[in-house]
Amino acid sequence: MFFLKKIALVFCLIICYEANAQVVNVESKRFLNDTNGWVGKVDFNFTLTQNTQQMIAAGNNAHIQYQHNRHRFLILNDVNFVKAGTTDFVNAGFQHFRYNYKIIDRVTAEVFTQVQYNKILRLDLRFLSGVGPRFKLIKNKNARLYFATLYMYEYEEITGEKKATTTNRLSSYLTFSISLGKNADLTSTTFYQPNIADFADYRIANDTAFELIISKHLGFKTGFNLLYDTKQPAGIPELVYSLRNGLSFKF
Repeated sequence: MFFLKKIALVFCLIICYEANAQVVNVESKRFLNDTNGWVGKVDFNFTLTQNTQQMIAAGNNAHIQYQHNRHRFLILNDVNFVKAGTTDFVNAGFQHFRYNYKIIDRVTAEVFTQVQYNKILRLDLRFLSGVGPRFKLIKNKNARLYFATLYMYEYEEITGEKKATTTNRLSSYLTFSISLGKNADLTSTTFYQPNIADFADYRIANDTAFELIISKHLGFKTGFNLLYDTKQPAGIPELVYSLRNGLSFKF
């Protein structure tokens, strides 16, 4: 009964949402366990408010990971929607698949593919696929530090533009996680994604999150996401960011 009450608390109290930027921080979605088998997490939120106008906010995030010896598979689904009256304030989502193979202790090969949309930022469709090495710089009980540099193919369809674009990019990132005692964790990832043919066309993104573990299955999260893109569609600022808070349920 106590366990069921905790599940009810998650559904009743989650009122915040994540406004996805155009660079998805997969590092924040990884589970840091090194044992074989399945692990997963599912977040839900729904809010309905009626005053001078009706507001609807909804989201679903599912993260599933499977590991077997040197092989690791990660599957992600993230959808968020916020509408007030006839105006969409958030309408974004992505699906991501990533495969890791540990070559040696400090070097892992990564392959990924992703489908993404963000209507508010005029991104109708972005398809990504990439491959490259990931290096383990530090890994101990309290801290982890990784660096990766990957080749990434990008296909984009932008609202109001008739022609889709394709780009070859580098996707480099530096990521770390720190345990702040037994019940708190801090993670941060910074991306640099230049166009290989034109280095004036680049993205810099940072995603930082703090998680407080309330119990084995329940946690509180707060985080900040920032993106600077030199080639945003017309009418979209080069700098966009979001602040998020919420509860999460793990199984």
